[in-house]
Amino acid sequence: MARKAKYQLTAGTVVEVSGAAVETIEAEVVEWKKISTTAKEIAYTAGQKSDLDVTVIESDEEELENGLRGQGELTISGNWKQEDEGQDTLRAADADDSLRIVRITFKTGNTAKLLVQVRQDNWSIAPNGVASGGFNLRVIGQPAYAPAPDPAP
Repeated sequence: MARKAKYQLTAGTVVEVSGAAVETIEAEVVEWKKISTTAKEIAYTAGQKSDLDVTVIESDEEELENGLRGQGELTISGNWKQEDEGQDTLRAADADDSLRIVRITFKTGNTAKLLVQVRQDNWSIAPNGVASGGFNLRVIGQPAYAPAPDPAP
């Protein structure tokens, strides 16, 4: 029986942060800093559009139209490690409010790039455990998705 399900496996995914500040998602990145060796979960939520009330006296029910889209959010959580190059890059971006690009490359070669600004850095510890932490990132604009490149002939 042939499989009908469509999915993207996550094993082997590499997550990187631009090593220096950028201005746009199209910026040329010279150096990428890996964060996937400490990240355990990454969650993206697109920005929600505001509601514009266009209801009038003759309306039968409340009438709404989409307004401007709010900014999205990307959360990276996992093991906290002070010397992790990806985490250090995000902490530096938090300190100077600069923008970075987060690039997610799946094992298939499909990629997602997001222009982000750090909103919050967090970590926690408990007895007999591993330090955990994460980053809440504001997503500026829309993510850029690209399919895997075609294999060379």
